[in-house]
Amino acid sequence: MRSLGVEPILRVAVAGIAALVASSTSHGDLSAATTEKTKIMNHRPPSPIELAYRAGRANDGGDAARAHYRRGIELAREVLRGSPDDPDALLWLAANLGGEALTHGKLYALGVISEIEGTLLHLDRVAPSYDSAAGARSLANLYWKAPAIISVGSSKKAASYFQLALQRAPNYPGNQAMAAAFFADSGDCARARPLAQAVVARADLESHGVDAAEWRTLARDALKDCE
Repeated sequence: MRSLGVEPILRVAVAGIAALVASSTSHGDLSAATTEKTKIMNHRPPSPIELAYRAGRANDGGDAARAHYRRGIELAREVLRGSPDDPDALLWLAANLGGEALTHGKLYALGVISEIEGTLLHLDRVAPSYDSAAGARSLANLYWKAPAIISVGSSKKAASYFQLALQRAPNYPGNQAMAAAFFADSGDCARARPLAQAVVARADLESHGVDAAEWRTLARDALKDCE
């Protein structure tokens, strides 16, 4: 089981949520309960909110990155004022909040994690199947990576939300890989192995885009941890 100190964990928590929210928009398999409306939304072009986040990531920190993230936050809040349940705005608001927080430092990030959590909880409540259960998947990673004593971290909540993500989109490799990594890290190899093996065995993994390499690495590392 890997162990990190509080400061590295905090940085991973915020950076991880921003990155994991971004990766949650890859086009994956949806559960049978997914509505036609959600399917259409999953395949629409990137929104200006998402593009602002990606521009911030491309600038690798500093004032330029912060300006892009803030623009994304402003755009998201503008959309949410008119449509409080818009899933794209909720998802990318969380990502931009995480990205912007990193430009200020770890202490600032502590205060932002709770808003990220609330935004993702809202997303999970109003659009549970959106982007292959992006809300549940992102919440699971937040609860896994955030420090428990000084923030929202909770292994119990992480396990619960990973299970929800797997129930809603069981064949989505992002759900499988991230859940495998969590269960392996928790020492639950009986649950980690089949999930990791399913990811490694997929012949179509590359079709899921740029996140495929990360998912494959997570799966292989989980299998290694469980040897």
